[in-house]
Amino acid sequence: MSGYILGILFFLCSAMASAHPVIYKDGIVVSSYNMSSYSDNQLMYSWSNRWASGLNYWRFTKDDANTEMAFAKTNYLLYRNNGEKSQANIYLHGGIGIADSEIEKRATNDAYMTGFDADWETRTLYSSVKYYYFTSPKVTDISMTQARIGFSPFEAGFDQLQTWFMVQAMYMPITSREVSITPLVRFFYKNVLWEVGSSTRGEWLLNFMVHI
Repeated sequence: MSGYILGILFFLCSAMASAHPVIYKDGIVVSSYNMSSYSDNQLMYSWSNRWASGLNYWRFTKDDANTEMAFAKTNYLLYRNNGEKSQANIYLHGGIGIADSEIEKRATNDAYMTGFDADWETRTLYSSVKYYYFTSPKVTDISMTQARIGFSPFEAGFDQLQTWFMVQAMYMPITSREVSITPLVRFFYKNVLWEVGSSTRGEWLLNFMVHI
């Protein structure tokens, strides 16, 4: 029984290799997700293991014109299932802020965002889906849908470098009416996660997350 409990605890620690929107109580997350078509930057504080809040900045780029949005944001863990060798999570997102757009006529106005994340993983398999919706008067509503599937070729300890190979599919009509497919590699070492990749149409990807 003690070995079973230790195995569960070890999985819960190693599961932090995922880019979870809420982490442990009093934890701080600094993250930046970047492609040439968009950027998502966050500074979040977890008040508990179910609720986090902070600041979130987005940039969407089409034909060298930007739509920028900044939010006071909250993330909430709606559901979690810890299996013997797997974990599943559903998170909700919400925020209120301002928007400024060059894609249409430049307009600074109030903005709102909603969304959700869902993921399922083991120590060697990973899948996730997320959806975000942004709305602001005088600025076109924006949506982003993203799905990922991936695997790790080996099980690594929390104090060892963890490596994941993934494929990301993303649909973001404000920048392109086509689905973007991006193979990427995720690395995680202790409290630092980073990802590099390139889409099938040559769009680079560079992401990082630090837990403090």
